[in-house]
Parts: sequence; C-alpha cells; structure tokens
Amino acid sequence: MKTVMIAMTARDKTENDNRVFLNNDSYYDYIQNAGGFPAVVKAYTEEEAEYAAEVFDGLLITGGGDIDPKKYGSDYVCETTPEDIEASDFMLYRAFRKANKPVLGICRGIQVITVAEGARLIEDIPTYNGNEHNQRNFDPPAERSQAVHDCTFMNDTVIHRIFSDRHGVNSFHHQAAREVPEGFTLAAMSDDGIIEAFEKENVLAVQWHPERMIHDECHQELARTFIRMCRK
Repeated sequence: MKTVMIAMTARDKTENDNRVFLNNDSYYDYIQNAGGFPAVVKAYTEEEAEYAAEVFDGLLITGGGDIDPKKYGSDYVCETTPEDIEASDFMLYRAFRKANKPVLGICRGIQVITVAEGARLIEDIPTYNGNEHNQRNFDPPAERSQAVHDCTFMNDTVIHRIFSDRHGVNSFHHQAAREVPEGFTLAAMSDDGIIEAFEKENVLAVQWHPERMIHDECHQELARTFIRMCRK
C-alpha cells in the first residue's frame, strides 16, 4: 500500500541559543496511527511551498500561537507567532489548495484557514461572550485528553458522519473563527455559539485538539478520514 506522506507545519523553540523547528509528538502519533507518515515542513518561499505540495500527499496545519491580527483587519494587541512560521503556514496552505491536495487544520490550523480565506477571527472569546475555552485556565485545569464541552455537528457533512449529532471535545483556544469562510460548510458549533469545525472538498478544519484524544474512536477516525482523502 502506498505510503501517505503528510507535511506537518513547523513550530519553534529556542534551546541553548539554538532555534529548533519541531512539533509535538501527539501529532506524529495521531497521523502514524491513522496510517500516514508525518514530517515537519517549513517553507521559506512560495516556490518551496509549491514543491512541498508536489512531494507530499496532504497538509496538517497544527496548533500554535495567535495570528497577527493585522492579517484580518483587527487592531487587537497580542503576542503573535514568529513571522517566518506564520508566513510558512499561509504559503503551505495556499500551495496545497492550489494543488488540490487535502488539508487538515487543527486549532490554530482552522484559524489559519479562516484568515487565508478572507474571513475574520474572534480575538478573545472570554471578552466576546464571557466564556472560557482554554481548559488550562479552568480551576482546576482539565487534563489535555479530557472532553470539556459538547459540540453539535451539522447534518450532511463529512465531520458529522464521524461524530454524529453530539460529541465531546477538548478545548485549548481563546480565539476562533468569527464566520465561516465563503464556500465552506459549517460542520460543528459549541453550545455558546463558537464555530468549532467547518469543511470543504479536500479540507477539514476543527478548533479542538483531536490528536490529544486518540483514546476516543471518533477523534482517531477523523485522522483516518484525512489519510483516506490523501490516498485518492
């Protein structure tokens, strides 16, 4: 059977004055358990991003820091993702869409897709509706693998076929899509009105972290569905 190669967006940290490009082991496990082969990719140019879209079968845009608010016309002030990491995310997304290769967006990933497609973000959910969507801030904090709220899943979507009408998810974000991008279909909402998933042909995007909930068959099935898309 063909090996499914998944480009996974790079994140960074600095150790002993050395900047390292990497990503969390949970993403590796998530993709490998579903039958894919993940590799961290950082694009420096549009040409490199397009080459990655030729070489790899699909793109996983992972979680991470806030997007520069200026990209969606906001003057909100926050600590943003390093410019080169942010540029790589957007270039890779555009290249894989141009190549019509499948994309899975997780947490920051759904936000990158939102902004890349011309839609806006909610800058801070607690300010927006008074609710907390980062379970690290709960008292006490919830375990990363723990579902902390339910979502309602919309009929006639790929994501609904995985999760059915209602299912629990974890939550590690303070921002979210303010609107579904044009041409995409809403796939899941939280009870307090936050967009939790949307989709389009060859694109699946979720606001929670399914890779932290692989003990749950539905969350692992999301990865398997993505890998099957990449095999076509």
